[in-house]
Amino acid sequence: MPELLAKVGLAISLAAVMAKSTLSYYVKGPRCAKWPLWFQLQRDAIHRAIYTKPKGQPTDETIDQIDFEKVAAENRKWDLPTSQLPSDIGTYERISIKVSKVQINPVEAFSGTGAAESGLLALSEADRTASGMDREIPAELTVPASLKRPSDATLDVFACRPLADGEKIVLYLHGGAYKFGSAASHRALVGRIANHASVRCVTIDYRLAPLHPYPAQLYDAHTAFWHLVQMGFRAEDIVVAGDSAGGNLALSLTVLLRHTGHRTRGLLLLSPWVDLTTERPSIRRNAKYDFLCAPPLESPLNPARTFYAPGRPLSPEMITEMAHPLVSPVYADFAEFPPTLIQAGEKEIIVDEISQLYENIAAHNPNTKRGRYIYECYADMIHVFHQFLDLPDAQYAIAKAGEFIKAL
Repeated sequence: MPELLAKVGLAISLAAVMAKSTLSYYVKGPRCAKWPLWFQLQRDAIHRAIYTKPKGQPTDETIDQIDFEKVAAENRKWDLPTSQLPSDIGTYERISIKVSKVQINPVEAFSGTGAAESGLLALSEADRTASGMDREIPAELTVPASLKRPSDATLDVFACRPLADGEKIVLYLHGGAYKFGSAASHRALVGRIANHASVRCVTIDYRLAPLHPYPAQLYDAHTAFWHLVQMGFRAEDIVVAGDSAGGNLALSLTVLLRHTGHRTRGLLLLSPWVDLTTERPSIRRNAKYDFLCAPPLESPLNPARTFYAPGRPLSPEMITEMAHPLVSPVYADFAEFPPTLIQAGEKEIIVDEISQLYENIAAHNPNTKRGRYIYECYADMIHVFHQFLDLPDAQYAIAKAGEFIKAL
């Protein structure tokens, strides 16, 4: 009964928000010049659904009373919905990656990685136990309608193997604050990027926090990358892409691979969340525009904390750990970084850290030829506006992302 009453209360609240937003739109005009009514209504509805009042937040004094199993269950109730992929854009098949079959030397791959090292080594050891030997990483293989089919009829486009020597493939890492999202929720977006690029794409369902805290997500992404290599793709032909938290993960994976001297074909980052430690001015400046909102870092339910160390009180030591480049990759060494396209919205609350990321990449590569590192910041757009597929700017940005991958 309490759950039902909560849902009824939310429905009533959402109806009031929608009515107020509609009235404001027609009386005062759109909140931003490029916003159609349907977009403003969706933004306001999402913001209301995920907003939590500061006074209702637990503190570190009561952190021991938080049941993170219940937090995870609540997250699942509000998970991102499944999106559909029209057949004229592409098709997909569910696949799985058998972790025990991916040959990785954990000492070579993970030693010297600072904040991530002990966790990565422990996860590797867990996968070598009897219970871990059967673990699989679920995924989707997307085949775009624009893909040039092989003339050899024996080659299966849904087999995760190269169709030709030097074939590019995208490893896509979905967003969702490390607590929401899946390959299914990003199916429509990934399919459109793949179709514009005319390349196949693998999107993995990495493990989610808080039940699987850092670095489980990085470990799963790293495993998926080497699975593609073992299936015949060259490391330098794999494009790593992601949005929001998935952008954080794509960057962190690229930094981890560089640690062992491996380079990727390129990097696509859509509204990447790149700094888990610092609140920049755009957090407040764009609060009235972006749907994205979260409790402050002081709250144990802040997504950065439930991702990195759920249940651990905040401390200067913890913030220092979270500033490590494999956690907050804005602080990485970007010298000779692979070609990168960053796309962001001018009105998203994390645009300042995204801008800082581009500035850092450019500063580390002052003599790089024009076009290797690209930053596109779209006027009036919000966090991962690409998911609002009917927006003209979303369609344009997705096309540009596909063109970038195709040109690599």
